[in-house]
Amino acid sequence: MKSVWINVVIMSAFILAACGNTSNENLSDAGETNIVYENDEMISHNLEGVTVSFDYQIQKITNSEMLSQSTNLQSGDYLLEVSGEIYNDFEQMIYYTPHFNIETSEKVKIEQLSSTVGDEQILVNPQMKTNFTVVYLIPKEQYNENAFLNLRVPAAFKEPDSESSGDALGDSVNWEIPIK
Repeated sequence: MKSVWINVVIMSAFILAACGNTSNENLSDAGETNIVYENDEMISHNLEGVTVSFDYQIQKITNSEMLSQSTNLQSGDYLLEVSGEIYNDFEQMIYYTPHFNIETSEKVKIEQLSSTVGDEQILVNPQMKTNFTVVYLIPKEQYNENAFLNLRVPAAFKEPDSESSGDALGDSVNWEIPIK
């Protein structure tokens, strides 16, 4: 069932990407991509009572119709799909923006194609969970040259639109994630 959902969401985002609007959607459809890598275990980061957990997979784009609908995609490109969950065990509402900075070891930034939340902050009430999905485009050259990507997971905040370390719950964290 997870595979069907991922495929439906990814195709929707490709259509929006072709139109230049990818907020609030994801990419894929059955037969449109081939999964070439999935992480083994869910990755989690505790942010002082807020836990951000996610799985990810790498998909190779295989459908020429999908390619013709988007100016961003090239034959042989790859998608990094991050499916996450935020659990708020903190005593008040928290604010989280699941926009991960992802780059290669040579500091080449990986472009975000779509997100189920766009650039908006997610509001998570105490003792509640919220899910999100973010998709990134890995050009085939970058995929071929790299076995890992650097992924920066941002901190959660007690106040809306804050970037103050005084409002932050925990620290951001950098991970090196395998893609092959």
